[in-house]
Amino acid sequence: MSSASKKTALNSAAWELPSRVFTYRFFLSVCLFLCILASETFRHSDVGVFILLLINVAFCADVFLRVAWKDLLHGKLSFAVFVCASVGAGFLFSSWKTILPFPIKGPVPDLFLYTSFFLTLALWGQRRLAREKEQAHVFIKKLDDFLPKSGRLCVGRNFRKVFANELHVGELVFVKTGERLPCDGIIRKGKTSIDEQLISGNMLPTSKRENSTVYAGTLNKSAEVYVEVTQPLASSALMSVIDAVKHSELRRSHFKSMLDSLTGGALPIIFVGAVCAYSYTLYLDGPNQWVPAIGVFLTVMALCSPIALLFASVFPVFFVKSGARAIKLKIQNIHALREVVEADTFFFDKTGTLTYGELRVSGVFPSKPALQHELLETVASAEQWVDGPFANAVNEYAKEHKIEPRRVLSFEVLPGLGIQARCQHDRIFAGRAQWIEEQGVKLPVEITQVAEAIICVLKNGRYLGYLTLSDEVRPGVHDMIDFLKKEGKDIILVSGDNEASVSAVSTQVGIEKINFNVLPKTKAEIITNLRSLGKKVIMVGDGFNDIIALLKADAGIVFSSGRNVYNNWVDIIIKRKDLYPLIDLFKIDKKLRRTVFGNVVWALLLNAALTAWLFWRPPQENAWQWTLGGSLAVVVFIWLYSTRLLKVK
Repeated sequence: MSSASKKTALNSAAWELPSRVFTYRFFLSVCLFLCILASETFRHSDVGVFILLLINVAFCADVFLRVAWKDLLHGKLSFAVFVCASVGAGFLFSSWKTILPFPIKGPVPDLFLYTSFFLTLALWGQRRLAREKEQAHVFIKKLDDFLPKSGRLCVGRNFRKVFANELHVGELVFVKTGERLPCDGIIRKGKTSIDEQLISGNMLPTSKRENSTVYAGTLNKSAEVYVEVTQPLASSALMSVIDAVKHSELRRSHFKSMLDSLTGGALPIIFVGAVCAYSYTLYLDGPNQWVPAIGVFLTVMALCSPIALLFASVFPVFFVKSGARAIKLKIQNIHALREVVEADTFFFDKTGTLTYGELRVSGVFPSKPALQHELLETVASAEQWVDGPFANAVNEYAKEHKIEPRRVLSFEVLPGLGIQARCQHDRIFAGRAQWIEEQGVKLPVEITQVAEAIICVLKNGRYLGYLTLSDEVRPGVHDMIDFLKKEGKDIILVSGDNEASVSAVSTQVGIEKINFNVLPKTKAEIITNLRSLGKKVIMVGDGFNDIIALLKADAGIVFSSGRNVYNNWVDIIIKRKDLYPLIDLFKIDKKLRRTVFGNVVWALLLNAALTAWLFWRPPQENAWQWTLGGSLAVVVFIWLYSTRLLKVK
């Protein structure tokens, strides 16, 4: 049995039902509850109230009865079994009191209102869970926006525009600057730079020449090229990503309901308590009173199944999500917290995850100290109208240091080399070190030892110096890595970037295991293989190229950005610039578990105390007010106790 099948098998049969099954039953139950409340308030006929409750049980509790039967056959004590036990006990007690001629012991005349209210809230709770599951399967229409729509097919010396999915292997297409490639292929004529961030996650455009491989959906940045189709759009690397997303069953729908766990654990305790109360009654009244004493058993089973238990996890989850939002953490799937804590392996993407995902000027090195301002002014002038990560970094740095670029008369972008510009009477070259050396300039030896990206600057044949650019790691990365290692987690850096780039970051942050030049499909395969070995895997990513891996992992965590198209289905979204939230998730889970456990204990103890008090006090005609009012008071207490999670740290 696959891992996904095993997880599905853990769920109650109720998870297979759509929310509409519980929706109309819930509204019908609300109406019947209000009718019973009016009848009890104005002391109408007990038989009439019995008929109302009978309708409520027959037409609204039937779904729980069917689900409970299936769960019991599979050996599960689920929420449905808990509801059937409580509602069944309350209904039998009230029916016996109303219809049968011989008396039955019990501290209250009936449990009509309590049972109806319990059933109404149970339907609301299960409806909420069903809707949460359905929202996990939201169709991600935005993914289609990444697909190229058309391409220019070369027919002799002419071009014919066709739909991208009509291109076939061996055909030649013409791609202009600023267009997305319509297919996977090989460049047959021309050279350019391609933005492959969609596929590899690399934020820097990749230089492409003849016989270089290119991918559908990537952006042609610099020059016109002719591309031979090697894979049509339907078989492209991009389409494999999109198909995998659309046809994958999201991991979070496989988690076991927390409500099933709580009620399944509480039911045996309540049953033992009811048996003890029944046995004690027989001890006091004698064995010949075994039939009337059944009323004690039924009362304890009904009243000691707290209404508050339905909210023992609902309130904490609501407040912990609100508290997490205050520290810019969006927890969309609360079950993922447990997966994060119990995980064996953490996979981290590099660009945009461990790093900011954008280049910044990290150093300015003029050939002479007096030339620093001229160096910055010259490179800012050349790059001011250029679109790209290098130019953006230079322009941002110039703004921060109040450098005013001069007016540019003309400029030319040379793919993979740099910028050639004219500024009044000055001729400027800004780009790669090898290209600057080709202009007849001898560069310092130190440049060959720099691991970061470099922009060398030449003005009228005079070397001014160079700038280094790097993608800085996020704050808190070292503390986060140290914390995970102390927790015994295996940490792996996986990226579509080249070996040098990945190795540099891994050394900087202290991650020993790395995978580089990894395509999206391969990331997912690595995670799937580990999970097949019984490992729990967490994927922390950012870009579109992480989508399949995020789906295949036990839980997916992303850094929110304008590029995200998956905010409706990922488990946890980090809306901060640092990596401390990953440490906070462990603290949040611990506090949440303690609060939920405390809620369960308080709900059972307080309802048990209420039940004992009802047995101790003299019987009264309006005892229904105490059963409902006391139970609601416990709910209010649980709500107040759960508010401590508004401060998650």
